[in-house]
Amino acid sequence: MLSNNSGDKIIENIVKGALEFSKDQIISLLKKLKNRKLAFIGEEKTIEIAREQYKSGESKFYHRYIRNKEMLFLIGMGLTLRRIEKDAEKRQNLRNKILRKHGIKGLHIAEFVQNGILNRYIGLLLEVVESIEDLENQIEEVLKDIRKHSIFVQNRDQIGEIIRKALTITDAFSPTIFVISGEGPAAELLKENIKKIDDSLREYSLERIITPKRECLFFKRDIK
Repeated sequence: MLSNNSGDKIIENIVKGALEFSKDQIISLLKKLKNRKLAFIGEEKTIEIAREQYKSGESKFYHRYIRNKEMLFLIGMGLTLRRIEKDAEKRQNLRNKILRKHGIKGLHIAEFVQNGILNRYIGLLLEVVESIEDLENQIEEVLKDIRKHSIFVQNRDQIGEIIRKALTITDAFSPTIFVISGEGPAAELLKENIKKIDDSLREYSLERIITPKRECLFFKRDIK
């Protein structure tokens, strides 16, 4: 029969072992959990790039104003897409996997970040919001349903269809900021029809952002 002292010693050793495990292996365990979330990517180099995005200044900025963990994860995917966008095959592969894993809404969030739209969107929001709480609420609102706040123009789209869709969205939801963006041939289509689009959205003021491959039109609702 064990004495009380022997029993106490056994308990002490169990507790000590548990504490040592926590101290020595907790970081490794957390890494494994994070890697498991990234495992769907399936390519080690891209996974490593995705891990790096958690440490970026832009990522840290978003963590200050966004609390939804799923949104933050998809923002990280958007930053990863941006990092690999010169490699068309890797970029398309990751886009397809985000779409399969997180659906079209998840892909839209990632693309919103990849294209540099979210950071400029927040910059424009800062000009009109009255508090940090208001800023946080508006960021979450746009990320919850990007389709109410933007149009991603596809190569097959026609300008008349784009304008009709823009008017339908702005009339129905009156977003503070509305974005129309496209790349490649879609960017050229927007570039050729900027005046026509701007004239159609009469209650909004246009700010244009151009990159070599992409056209982003930001429309900020006029305050009356």
